[in-house]
Amino acid sequence: PFLPYGYCLIIEYALLGIILARVLMAAKLQTFFRGVNLTYRSNLAMVIDYAMILLGFCDAFYFSFFPSAKIRVAPFIRFGLAVTVPWVNDVVRSFVQVSKSIVTIGVFLLGTVVIFAWVAAMIFDDLGEKDEYGMNVNQGFENFGNSLYTMFVTMTTAILPDVMIPSYEHNRIFLFFWMPFYLLAVCIFTQVILATVYSQYGDQVTERVKQGHKNRLSGIRLAFDTLRTPDKLTKHGKQEDVVRFDQFVALVQMLRNFSGYSLIDEQYLRVCFEALDDDKSESLNAQEFVDMCAVLQTKFYVTKRDSWVREQLEGSACGGLFERAMSNGAEGPDFGCCPPAWAESKFSGSLFDKMMNVILGMNVVWMVVQSVYDLNDIPEPSWFFTIDMIFSFGYTLEVAMKLCWWSFEEYWVSNDNRFDFVTTMVLAGAGIAVLCFNVSRDFLRLLNLLRLVRLLKALNNIPAYEETVATICRMITTCGDVLVMNMLMIYLWSAWGLQLFGGQLFESNPILKDQDLAYFESHYQVYNFNDMGLAMVSMFFVTITNWNAPLVDATLALYRHFTFDWYMSCAFWLTFYVGSPLIAFNVFTAFSIDVFCKIEEMSDPENFKKSDVERNLEKMQAEMAETGWILHIQESSELQREKIYAAMFAEEDKDGDNANEGSGGDAAGEDAGPGPEQKVQEDGR
Repeated sequence: PFLPYGYCLIIEYALLGIILARVLMAAKLQTFFRGVNLTYRSNLAMVIDYAMILLGFCDAFYFSFFPSAKIRVAPFIRFGLAVTVPWVNDVVRSFVQVSKSIVTIGVFLLGTVVIFAWVAAMIFDDLGEKDEYGMNVNQGFENFGNSLYTMFVTMTTAILPDVMIPSYEHNRIFLFFWMPFYLLAVCIFTQVILATVYSQYGDQVTERVKQGHKNRLSGIRLAFDTLRTPDKLTKHGKQEDVVRFDQFVALVQMLRNFSGYSLIDEQYLRVCFEALDDDKSESLNAQEFVDMCAVLQTKFYVTKRDSWVREQLEGSACGGLFERAMSNGAEGPDFGCCPPAWAESKFSGSLFDKMMNVILGMNVVWMVVQSVYDLNDIPEPSWFFTIDMIFSFGYTLEVAMKLCWWSFEEYWVSNDNRFDFVTTMVLAGAGIAVLCFNVSRDFLRLLNLLRLVRLLKALNNIPAYEETVATICRMITTCGDVLVMNMLMIYLWSAWGLQLFGGQLFESNPILKDQDLAYFESHYQVYNFNDMGLAMVSMFFVTITNWNAPLVDATLALYRHFTFDWYMSCAFWLTFYVGSPLIAFNVFTAFSIDVFCKIEEMSDPENFKKSDVERNLEKMQAEMAETGWILHIQESSELQREKIYAAMFAEEDKDGDNANEGSGGDAAGEDAGPGPEQKVQEDGR
């Protein structure tokens, strides 16, 4: 509905062509790998790729001539192509294994629902009277079918405690029917399912982490054996096999042609190499080689710290005043606007920083005063506009002062500074537009709301807040796999729902017109399946709320009972409940809590042990800062995630792995390396 029909077809054919080219390239690589008795991709994956692309072209061709077709297989083809991606395939396999693990407890839960539904039908079907509120006592239990559906939805907690009001108000003794069901179905079996699915998922990730470590170390040992010098050299007082620096650079250059994981620039390879080469022998032993391979997933870049203005004022009286305003007087080197985690910032807490925080607080108070006037329809004095303009232009002083203190490249390293720069320019531009052009003053006031976001940034001065935000950001990055699992569930069932219910959920539909549905009474019409976006929004809310009775009732009412379409609708909702709220979302909930706790534990300095390379890099950062240059070091998200995975799932296997892995085991356990997704058999790296 958002693009013309012709454009949609052009884009779809173009994307299918690009995917076909990728598959043909993978097939060519497969022939090369077979020549050395290796496998780039499995034959099954190649067959699935070709089948999905063929179906995709057939579907697009059919849609070209029949654009009004209600049923399309394109969404399912996209899902099939996604499954052939190695890391997505790992997620799908984990989901399948988790689904198998709950069969036993699922049977017990289903049996509980069926038994209590049968008992409820036997008890309530003959109770035709109404309670004092005018509701039928047997509402939802008129027959076994209705009773089964009611007990199932009750198990999801979507209609609690409303479902028991008629019977409980009629006679308090019915509490002895409801409470055992709640205890068994809601409090025990569903929680056991949660524990089971997370335990099984943990086992799956543990196996992936262990296999990833083994694959990684095997590949590193093979590379080391290939690159090592013919003769052993003396390192740390003993004869060892080593790899020269020039050989390692050649390896990195070769890897850049095949992998996007090497983030480090070639000009900083020497920096990393020297950080590892303690004895300055221009060579790395096996242990240092393993550490260096982990460093390849780290981004290094150097910025000049001081601005031209700061350099010109250095040593003068004005320069001294400037330094007292911009520095908090802390001892040690100045690491610029983004100091390492182990170093203390010289700007945070400075006189200028405190002044800007006070101005920001005054701005928030001023916005509260304005909102009081606005919400109570009190006419605003004319001088309100003057204060708005002062605040709009006032933050340009902060940007100017920081750019006079730090170079622009150093200033731009910080995401906070980038946000400040953009918002300040927007507010200043809006102020100029109001003064010079015919622009509404309300527009300027609306833009001033951006300052509220800056208040959150000011809270970073509180250590507990800063640590919590950093932990949550790392948690979201680490939970990528389980988030993808949930998104795949929502996407796949949204595509299915689009075929079943698309364009039918409207009040004037003759099928729904004479039915008493809460879907229309509650104005739920916005939750529908008219297009893929709306369908995914609807299924998202079903996921996070476990169930949505008005929406489900409306979709089931579209078809006569016991017809094929009605059975398909029942299967749609039942399988989605099991797959998304019961499995995928429960895994995400438990996994995110576990990740948060583990990151908190890893952030504790007492639990953190620095390696030799980290200590050498810190020393190098301090030496460069003394000369006015800042070395910034940033781990890739993949490396951060694999470190957390290793700490969560592979700790119990560390001793055994180290015994088998020799000198490289410790580094693998600590640095995690490229991670389990980079399997030799999967992607040939």
